Amino acid sequence: MSTAAITPGNLRVLVKMLTDVILSRYLSGAAVTLVIYDWSLLLEREYNTIWKSRWTFPKILYYSIRLFTIPFIFIAAYEWIDFRPALSNLFCMAWPSLITIPMFLTFAASNWLFTLRLIVLYRHQRALVWFMRIFFVCTYAVTLSFLLRTLVSYSQIGVYYNPAAKCCFSPRTVSTTAAVFYTPALYEFLIFALTAYRAHQDAILLNTGSTQLLVVLYRDNVIGFFIMLAMRSWNVWIHLTQPVSSMHVATNIYWAVNTVLSTRVYLNIVWSLRQTLAPNTLNSGPSLVTEPSPTIGGSPSVSIGLRHFSATTDQTYMQRSPIEYEGRFADSTSHLVPNFSRPLRPVP
Repeated sequence: MSTAAITPGNLRVLVKMLTDVILSRYLSGAAVTLVIYDWSLLLEREYNTIWKSRWTFPKILYYSIRLFTIPFIFIAAYEWIDFRPALSNLFCMAWPSLITIPMFLTFAASNWLFTLRLIVLYRHQRALVWFMRIFFVCTYAVTLSFLLRTLVSYSQIGVYYNPAAKCCFSPRTVSTTAAVFYTPALYEFLIFALTAYRAHQDAILLNTGSTQLLVVLYRDNVIGFFIMLAMRSWNVWIHLTQPVSSMHVATNIYWAVNTVLSTRVYLNIVWSLRQTLAPNTLNSGPSLVTEPSPTIGGSPSVSIGLRHFSATTDQTYMQRSPIEYEGRFADSTSHLVPNFSRPLRPVP
């Protein structure tokens, strides 16, 4: 193309495209760095808590999120590297499916991990528990249908290598792409609302500062909800209003943030539960202990209560907290649950 053929309008489009490519490249690198750095930072704590525990469904979800994210977010970032050889059109056609399917599975696993926490909190309300399960399945069934429709549309439109930008581009965007991002938002709001309601119910216990576990549970949910809401809104805005060159600007960083938040919340809960269940030998004052508990489905159900010790009597009494936390969600292992088969006596 000669310089005379470049009109001011075409020049603006070219500059916008190259700017978006540079921004996507830097944010993709930041996403990879965030995932790797976060895992390496918490590797020792993860090994001492989660890895040494028995394999449970939440633990499988935890490592599935990790293992699905790391290799595929590298592949997603590889597409934006400017010093690699030119990509083939065959790779560009396969690239959307290669990235979006693992991303979808990661987000679904993350939200189900959050849902398991809510099921623990509301497990005595069976109707609500079943509603959450059905709502989750319906939400991600609809999201999957939008995702498949989007992938089919891109396969029909075509995704090709652009030598000027050194990455893959489609001639135009697909309208159903934004729906993949905003469809799960209603379900995430339900998780946030139910957790906030339970936090309000347990406000008295939280105000006493008696349990770190509940503080971690509610604090992490609130922080995670608003961060993910901001990231989701950013992606929806891009797909609804910005040109095709911008569509992957925030995708990889959104994926990385979701992985970091969901795995950190689970790790914090397991770590806090382990600290909470440590034996306490204070002379007086409240301490967190657990009563002997039966097993449900092969996993111990841990009830958290406040045991008050009297310095003048040999009697103890149990004041049950509003929340009973199931050990099978956080970590179904015996090494996290101390043996209280013998009655505790106050230290004279």
